[in-house]
Amino acid sequence: MKKLLILIFLVMLSACKKEVKPETESALVSNDSTKVTKEDISKINYIEYGIDNKAKQTLDSWQAYNTISRAIETLKQGDFTFFKTDDEVFNTTLKDIETTTPETIDSEPIKARVLILRTKLLKFREVINLNTANKKDKLIAIKELFQSFSYVTLQINKKFEKEAQNIIKPDSL
Repeated sequence: MKKLLILIFLVMLSACKKEVKPETESALVSNDSTKVTKEDISKINYIEYGIDNKAKQTLDSWQAYNTISRAIETLKQGDFTFFKTDDEVFNTTLKDIETTTPETIDSEPIKARVLILRTKLLKFREVINLNTANKKDKLIAIKELFQSFSYVTLQINKKFEKEAQNIIKPDSL
C-alpha cells in the first residue's frame, strides 16, 4: 500500500513539471516572434540598382544620400541603430535629403523619388519603434524602404544616361 501511495505521489509530481514547461516555452517564443534577424532581411526579394559610374561622383558629394546608404547597408546586417537612436541626426538627414540635392540631378522625377524615400524612412522608423508591430509588418516596411532607395538610385542613373545620349533632331522647315 505504501508503495502504491509513493508511486501515485511521484506520478502527480512529474505531471506538475510538464505543465510548467510549455508555459515558459510559449512565453519565450512569443517574445522572439517580433524580432527581425539578418536571415529574415536577407530573404527579402526586391530589385537593387547600383550606382552608375557617371553618377558616382555626384552621389559621393551628396552627404544625406550617403548617410542613408550606410544606414540601409547596416540594416541589411540586422542593425537598426540609425533608425532607433538619435532623433536629431535622423530628422536632419531627412531634411537634408530634400534640400541639398546636387544641382546636376535636381529634377522633378528625382524629387518625387526622394519624397517617397523620405516617407518610407518615416514609416519604417514608426513601425520598428512600435511595440505592437509584428514581424510581418516590420519586414514589409523594410522591403518598401529598400525598394524606394533603389528607385532613387535608378532615377539618378536614368538622368545621367539620358544626358549622355546625343539625340539629333531633324531640321525643321
